[in-house]
Amino acid sequence: MEVITKKVFISYSWAVQEKVIELAERLIANGVDVILDVYDLGDGDDKYVFMEQSVNNPEIDHVLIICDKTYTEKANNRTGGVGDETVIITPELYGNVKQDKFIPIIFEKDEDGKPYCPHYIKSRIYIDLTDEATYESEYEKLLRDIYKKPLYKKPALGKKPEWLENDTIDLSPIRDVVKQVRGFSRNNYTKADFLLRRALDEFIIAGKQYVLTKDGDSGEELLSLIEQCKTYRDVFVDFCEALIYSGLPLSDTLSHFFERLYNEIHEADERKSYSSYDYELQDYIIWELFICMIATLIHYEKFEEIHDILIHPYFIRRDFFNPDVEAFNYFKFRPVFRRIENECKPKSKEPNRYTMAGDIIIKREKKPILTKESISNADLVLYQLGVLLPVSHLNGYNYWFPLTYVYHQSVQVMWQKLKSKTYCLKIAPLFGATTIDELKNIVQNSVVDERMKYNYAWECANSILSSIDFEDIATLN
Repeated sequence: MEVITKKVFISYSWAVQEKVIELAERLIANGVDVILDVYDLGDGDDKYVFMEQSVNNPEIDHVLIICDKTYTEKANNRTGGVGDETVIITPELYGNVKQDKFIPIIFEKDEDGKPYCPHYIKSRIYIDLTDEATYESEYEKLLRDIYKKPLYKKPALGKKPEWLENDTIDLSPIRDVVKQVRGFSRNNYTKADFLLRRALDEFIIAGKQYVLTKDGDSGEELLSLIEQCKTYRDVFVDFCEALIYSGLPLSDTLSHFFERLYNEIHEADERKSYSSYDYELQDYIIWELFICMIATLIHYEKFEEIHDILIHPYFIRRDFFNPDVEAFNYFKFRPVFRRIENECKPKSKEPNRYTMAGDIIIKREKKPILTKESISNADLVLYQLGVLLPVSHLNGYNYWFPLTYVYHQSVQVMWQKLKSKTYCLKIAPLFGATTIDELKNIVQNSVVDERMKYNYAWECANSILSSIDFEDIATLN
């Protein structure tokens, strides 16, 4: 690796010579080649020529202008050696030389705390070395300027946000309340309740607008609307993160959200029907939101909250011709996509894939949290916990089929980490356990169910014990 030496010339007044030499010695120790009269101006040399060559030399990366009272007065009055240097520097400063070549360094301030600085560089951003409390941070700024290693780097240019193209439904009210939730201060719980209610209301209002036309039986229209609702899902993930960041109630808020969303967006469809076949758009929206919520909570290790969400009884209307509700388990949010799989998939470019719905969701990444692996992992976790948690007494299906399990190519790291006793205690609340023994008693019931696979698939969905041997649980500290 080629080492490029940076070179600077220091312009200063004799009044602060000792401090200047200290600064020069430190810069040299940090790899900066310093041109200074006490080092480089020999007996009999022409001082004016030395100054002119140093300022104009293209090999000099920076000219450090040491600003104290004496230097400022002589520069402004064009007197002495400093005045001569000012005459040399001024045309260079305002000429074609790069603007960052000349760096003012404040060594002294007046009685009002204002820095002494010559008129010709007064508008420049300076380095302030007058305060011991900030000296080190200011010196670091100087080094960064010299080496062109700024503390704040301009990020790489990203892509145009998807929602500018797909945001056919106005989600700005949701984005606004999500920002307020994220910025919530914990000393006002009345406001917290208001924000959470408003957030759910805005999500419901927007969710109701994703509907097929009255005579919409087109698979093409269904897939188009699913594509559009990705922005809605992304804002919901932002909402989940805002809840986590602000410390507001998580499991209660999100459980109530899914209960309301399921009832209200199905009811909003004016093509009322008894058949789930006619509600696949609404079912897809809820299914994707639920999986992505779990992926987000796993990412932030909100294990107790996941447990509470999964054992929560969801009061859902059995059909949309009467107001009666029944308590369902979360399996209610994993529908069978007959139209997508039986009508849309055969007409697609990849009719032989196992699942079209699963293929859509795992490609809708929102990095760093939502990736192909994290989405399929969350889907698997919903299946695996459904076998172990006390949810079967509620209405609904008897299991959660992990539609995306075929996309999870590796073992699940979160279960491999059960070797650690510390991790076991951290993740125990996910199973409703408080001790390692309780966790092991629950996990030992995790078995591979050969029925949990696609027709013609070689592999079925993994159990927890597919990733770790039971005997290895809690064997490491």
